Amino acid sequence: METPHKFDMRPDPDGVIWLSGEVDMADADSFLEQALGDLDGQQAAVLDLSALTFLDSSGIRALLRLAKVRTEGVVLRNPQQNVRRVLDIAGVDAMGVRMDPPS
Repeated sequence: METPHKFDMRPDPDGVIWLSGEVDMADADSFLEQALGDLDGQQAAVLDLSALTFLDSSGIRALLRLAKVRTEGVVLRNPQQNVRRVLDIAGVDAMGVRMDPPS
């Protein structure tokens, strides 16, 4: 049985936050708190999802809360196909979240 990938996030020097692993109910609140701290003072909130393998409704809710407090919204870069599908179904693009590249 394959073990799930633990969630991790790290900001890079350009202000992009790289997410990897899985964001679920156990990690959503800590993700939001850390993202708000890492983005403090930055205009753009850019999250790279290329290594994110899973996102549940708690993770989506955390993304939407982040977008709500960011005047410039949130840009999600390079989501994997399964994560993009979940985000498209949830309709996050109508709630202050932009996908890059667009769907």
